[in-house]
Amino acid sequence: MKTIEQILIDVEKPARYMGGEYNSVAKDHAKVPLKVALAFPDTYEIGMSHLGLRILYDLFNRRDDMLMERVFAPWPDLERELRENSLPLFTLETRSPLAAFDVVGFTLQFEMCYTNILTMLDLAAIPFYAEQRDDQHPLIVGGGPVAFSPEPIAPFFDLFLVGDGEESFPLMVERYVELRGTLTGPAREKRLSILRELTKIPGIYVPQFYTTERDPHCGMDYVVPRRDLGWEPPYPIRRALLDDINRFPFPAKTIVPHAEIVHDRVSVEIARGCTEGCRFCQAGIIYRPVRERTPESIIDSALSGLESTGYDEVSVTSLSPADYSCFPVLVEKIMDRMADSRVGVSVSSLRPYGLTEHLAGQIGRVRKTGFTIAPEAGSQRMRDALNKGITEEHILMAARNASRQGWDLIKLYMMIGVIGETDADLQAMVDLAHRIYDIQKEEMRRLGGRLQPRVNMSASSHIPKPFAPFQWMAMEPVDTLYAKQQFIAERVRRRGIKFKRHHVETSLLEGVMSRGDRRVAETIEIAWRKGCRFDGWTELFRHDLWLDAFREAGVDYRIYLAELPVESRLPWDHIDCLVEKKFLLREYERAKKALLSPACEKPYRRHNLPPEMSDKLICYDCGCACDLDHIKKERVEGYQKLLQLRPLRKPLAPPAADGPSFKYRGAFRKMAAMKFLSHLDLLRTMSRALRRAGISLKYSQGFNPRPLMSFSPALAVGIESEEEYVDFQSGAPLDRDTVERVNRVLPEGLSFVRLVPLAEGAPSLSKAIAAATYLVRVPDSGPVGREELRDAVVAFNSASERFIDKVRKERSVSLDLKRMVGLVDLVDEAGAGQALRFPVAMDQADGSVKPEEVLRGILGRELEGVSFVRERLHFASPQGVS
Repeated sequence: MKTIEQILIDVEKPARYMGGEYNSVAKDHAKVPLKVALAFPDTYEIGMSHLGLRILYDLFNRRDDMLMERVFAPWPDLERELRENSLPLFTLETRSPLAAFDVVGFTLQFEMCYTNILTMLDLAAIPFYAEQRDDQHPLIVGGGPVAFSPEPIAPFFDLFLVGDGEESFPLMVERYVELRGTLTGPAREKRLSILRELTKIPGIYVPQFYTTERDPHCGMDYVVPRRDLGWEPPYPIRRALLDDINRFPFPAKTIVPHAEIVHDRVSVEIARGCTEGCRFCQAGIIYRPVRERTPESIIDSALSGLESTGYDEVSVTSLSPADYSCFPVLVEKIMDRMADSRVGVSVSSLRPYGLTEHLAGQIGRVRKTGFTIAPEAGSQRMRDALNKGITEEHILMAARNASRQGWDLIKLYMMIGVIGETDADLQAMVDLAHRIYDIQKEEMRRLGGRLQPRVNMSASSHIPKPFAPFQWMAMEPVDTLYAKQQFIAERVRRRGIKFKRHHVETSLLEGVMSRGDRRVAETIEIAWRKGCRFDGWTELFRHDLWLDAFREAGVDYRIYLAELPVESRLPWDHIDCLVEKKFLLREYERAKKALLSPACEKPYRRHNLPPEMSDKLICYDCGCACDLDHIKKERVEGYQKLLQLRPLRKPLAPPAADGPSFKYRGAFRKMAAMKFLSHLDLLRTMSRALRRAGISLKYSQGFNPRPLMSFSPALAVGIESEEEYVDFQSGAPLDRDTVERVNRVLPEGLSFVRLVPLAEGAPSLSKAIAAATYLVRVPDSGPVGREELRDAVVAFNSASERFIDKVRKERSVSLDLKRMVGLVDLVDEAGAGQALRFPVAMDQADGSVKPEEVLRGILGRELEGVSFVRERLHFASPQGVS
């Protein structure tokens, strides 16, 4: 049987589950009365990018009476290893079984993760269905945007928390533990009694207390309270609303993953909600009304986050950052504070009217990556039908402003399959991409021709989502969507324009899961048992298995994709998102006529005016009952305070852009869990640690500056090292305390041994290091006996040549180990079995070999259960370590 550590070495991509971290929280299970597992049913690198996870993790672990640990869906190779070795799914912090927690809270961001939920429950030995669980099982809770239309997975959850979780989730957990300790009775009845009490908390939906009825107009099942309970559960279930998000400051001290994640930076939520009212957008409805964080709290969170994490990029995020009431001034204040420290600022997709040339210059002061514009449609008629609130003039001006500031890549997000779309509208998408490319080319020429213009255009398939005004629309058939993709692809002729197609069958299934009713749950279970996993990942998606599952469940998935009569009762009508259905219907009818509805909470068509100059704000009476006078007063005051704001915190690492450069070489150890870091992960981890320690690293020049660092030859994942080296340049001389200061902020397993100035003219690490010595531990209980091992070593040392076959650059080559490997010593480690020690040359013209390949060459076969340590690196001359 393998241990968890052995499994993590063996799996193809351990970073997709556990990548190593800095500053995560691990409390003593036995001493904390309340234990919550925060479950993300997707990969580690996606889950760790989610802002909600960061907020809840900080919120719970700041309390002494609560413990929150994280668990992610295991990639199929890890799932297989866990099953073969009879190991339960475990959390990251303490590797505790998921079933050992009081509450398991799933954050539900994407419908295509539904089968992963079942994988995680099954690996934890927790029954799938809520009706099969009793007081001995953890409470299974769902939250996030998917919880607004949860019927396809309703039978799998004890309850859903609909809406904002900062207040309701801790309250629910506290109340659950309290009730579990006071209520008595048989386990099943006790659980139902607890759930009944929990429904008194805002936003709590317990599916077991509701049943379904068939709607005659659309053929789908809608939800009604059960009549046999003897009491009336809440109906409709009103979402939990956090009226002031400033009461819960965005966490500054967040976990820093060592494995690269999707959004690998400090991220700060600047607002929640959106005023624009795009008619296809569910988020713009379910997060109403807009709530902004104060400018000073945003800047403080960003600065604190940079200091505590060592990141060199901060992202300001919301559904529509450009609609933050004083966004241009906010970005300028942030950049004034950070640019000299080589910290970049990135912004999630900006509305084109928000990107002035000045703002583009501010954002691009440090580094420039891709710039995103989301017009969604090519023609003005279609943009008005979608209610985008932008014109082609806005779009082209944004592209010009970005290009003038050196952005050579513009990402263009489009959508196909929307209401009333024609071939002319598709052609307009292509024409718009060509116009943007021409603008880029013109501006690149003005910049001296150093950059080549690029446009990456993608076209997603429209999926009618619950609570969006388009919720009644039909989703276009697969063949039609593919034909539209082909129409665009055939007309994109410029070499610098790339067209990215979305997988239509995946979008179709997402549409079914978005609008599905409770009958779909059986299909999900059947698909899971057939092997469906990570359905949002194209390489794993099995459309054929899903079609088989629908047939076996007797579910006609086409009813969930058809046009819905507006008089229908829908599977999500029991959820009150605070926006009234009559508002959604009014917007749906306006879309059919391609009529634009100006953004609410703004003065009509005066987007760029500062708040104190604004007219009376627009209100559509959508049901949220916003206090517009208070909103206007609050934002005017925030704008005025921001203009007067002065730096409130001590400086970040001093600037290192200009002036002298001081070169250093550091020797460090890479042990324990840090052996899981890849070489690129090590580079990220080390540079962030040096920044956390206050070292002003020197950076490269250009549009995307990077720290000037180099490392000794890369180690394979899973190998420890007693001696590694890093060269870096600082903008200031380092003192004697630097090693201790850096070690305090390095994760356990990484530690500096010494740090010395690098002699002038010293060769680079790649040229200076000539060989490495490895120690390979072979346990006595393994498949190789002591005598066999001894004989193999003697034979290898006495041989004049020893060839092994290996694959290099997709071709098989034969290498003579005797030209690369020195004398092999057999070491007897007391109580630890046998070990081999051997040097390996690293300067061969045909490359070096890995220690596991040397071991294979010595024994003539692969060997499991061994561990490798790189004990020492050998320099070609003393200059290398001076």
